[in-house]
Amino acid sequence: MRASRAAALAALVLAAGTVLPSAATASAAEGPQVGVDSTWFPVSNYRILDTRVGNGAPSGKVGPDGVVKLDIRKILGLTSGATPTAVVMNVTAVGATDESFVTAYPDGGALPTVSNLNVSPAHQVTTNRVTVQVGTDGFVDLYNHVGNVHLVVDLQGFYTAKGANGYPGATFTLGTPARLLDTRTEVGGHPGKLTGGEDGVFQMDVSSVAPGGGDLVVQATVTEPTQSAHLTMYPALQAPWRTSDVNFDAGQTVTNLSYVYAGRDGLALYTNSGATHVVIDYIGQFQNHGLSGDAGTHGLFVPANPTRVLDTRKGLGAPQAKPGPGSTTRVKVTGLNGVPEGVAAVVINLTGTNADQDGHITALKAGDPVPGTSNLNYAARQDTAAMTIVPVSADGFIELYNPHGTVDLVADVQGYYTN
Repeated sequence: MRASRAAALAALVLAAGTVLPSAATASAAEGPQVGVDSTWFPVSNYRILDTRVGNGAPSGKVGPDGVVKLDIRKILGLTSGATPTAVVMNVTAVGATDESFVTAYPDGGALPTVSNLNVSPAHQVTTNRVTVQVGTDGFVDLYNHVGNVHLVVDLQGFYTAKGANGYPGATFTLGTPARLLDTRTEVGGHPGKLTGGEDGVFQMDVSSVAPGGGDLVVQATVTEPTQSAHLTMYPALQAPWRTSDVNFDAGQTVTNLSYVYAGRDGLALYTNSGATHVVIDYIGQFQNHGLSGDAGTHGLFVPANPTRVLDTRKGLGAPQAKPGPGSTTRVKVTGLNGVPEGVAAVVINLTGTNADQDGHITALKAGDPVPGTSNLNYAARQDTAAMTIVPVSADGFIELYNPHGTVDLVADVQGYYTN
């Protein structure tokens, strides 16, 4: 179900390197470790914060130890009794003056020792998808560690407690990881770079995973761009949306998890400038249960306080050593800070740091064959983060496969999906 901002939320109202934080042990913000079973309500992407123009906060860069508070309940037009359990946002940092990180967390709790976005003056624009629990007062906080930086936030959707608003919402179904498009090859039907402007829009066929369209979750990667620009994905045959899924500098390789709506005619891909290769990997999709159906018990999202489960720099969750070429790092993600055994998947923020060369990481269910997809792409001697959704084995593990080079890996759990 694709809801407009007004339609989806009216229903609720009527119903009621870079410096990375280090941790020697798993850490989380104060308050409940995990939230409640929740269902998904997508909204058409819209901008809820832009400190460059004073949208959502005073105009001006966020300073060192600065916190921007987002009144999610007010932004969505909800009553006090209809606070979402979590939101999904695209967070973009622009014009950072120092090596720093940005952390999103529920208002009212302690600042967690995790990060969502790693920023550097070397890149004018840095972006990452964020799933964050909403505070009981309806606020989400964004914290900047050092230096000054503009913050831009696009909202993609929200979760509410199952049945809390009289509508079932949508639940998440994991798919078989699959590469839908790779413009470096023939995969997906667009050999060659995507070119900027509306004349370069590519209408991508997604019928192999979503006949008739729907709300998809994909990992989108751009590589070898000729100019700084952004990639936007939206229903095929529509005019380009005025938001972005991936922001990138010239020559940069960037991956971002994207919640996209494909229409009956597929998914449109648009970049505003230059030319770039694009890779799209399928992760899963949301199943709509109509206006009066039952969401059931499978694929419900449970938000969690951000919890670090892996840091190879510190020996947390794995040996204290950089994973080398061809290595697989096995990570326990259940039984920690309220995440139970038997979950279907976890939402994690995965960071690569101290890499000796450019590379990528594939995240997968422990014990499964390594798919031909990627979840994180990083550059040598830079810290790069990407949110992703990873299926979990019956004994509570995921695996991170590194095909080449050496790199430290950090993983923070942000929530899970029920099995």
